[in-house]
Amino acid sequence: MARRQQPARTSLAASAIQTERTTQNDAAIRRSRPYRRARQDRGAETRAQLIDAALDVFGLLGFEGATTREIARAAGANLAAIAYHFGSKEALHIAVAEHVARSMRAAIAPALADVAGPAATASPAAARSSFGRLIEAYIDIIVGSAEAERWARFIVREQMQPSAAFDIIYSFMGGPIEVATRLVAVATGRPEDEETKIRVFAMFGQVLVFRVSQALVTRHMGWPAIGERERDEIKRVVAGHVAVILAGAAGP
Repeated sequence: MARRQQPARTSLAASAIQTERTTQNDAAIRRSRPYRRARQDRGAETRAQLIDAALDVFGLLGFEGATTREIARAAGANLAAIAYHFGSKEALHIAVAEHVARSMRAAIAPALADVAGPAATASPAAARSSFGRLIEAYIDIIVGSAEAERWARFIVREQMQPSAAFDIIYSFMGGPIEVATRLVAVATGRPEDEETKIRVFAMFGQVLVFRVSQALVTRHMGWPAIGERERDEIKRVVAGHVAVILAGAAGP
């Protein structure tokens, strides 16, 4: 009887050895660089998906109305992923603001670089031309980018109910506004005072209305959407407004 049981014991021992080898192999795989990189990539992808989903949910519902459950559902992620990647709803909100500021900075950077050099303010005529190019780039970004609609919803929410996220948005937006104020001051021969700053906000505001009030604009204009043709017409009219405003504000 003992001899007949020997193969069973041998088989169990072989199975145990195989299991141990498999466990060791699995452990080695988990320690390997490709495995760790794959886990990091999946983690980064989940984090990006949560930010992308939160941008829409916060923009539509606001911080108070948005729930982490709704954000996780929109991202196709586990609810616990928010706590893992951000720690809290507040931290996720801040991460979305950083994403918006970073995206807008990347979009406007070429235009800012174009008007940042000394040549841009070498004369009133140069400053007027530079400001015109900046406004045109702003129209392309705000009106011509589908992503800008999502940014605008989030930013408008922060304008209405400022939170810690607004500080991040302002830290970005303050830079372009300062550049624009300097250009307008040189273009009009006036100081960078309160009146000049108001004038800058007024000129940028006439562009922003086409994004914030897009539904009103398209219905009243009979446009199916704001496409390339409509955007070019907006540029033409706004450029005319800017020319008149700068000429009217120019000092003696």
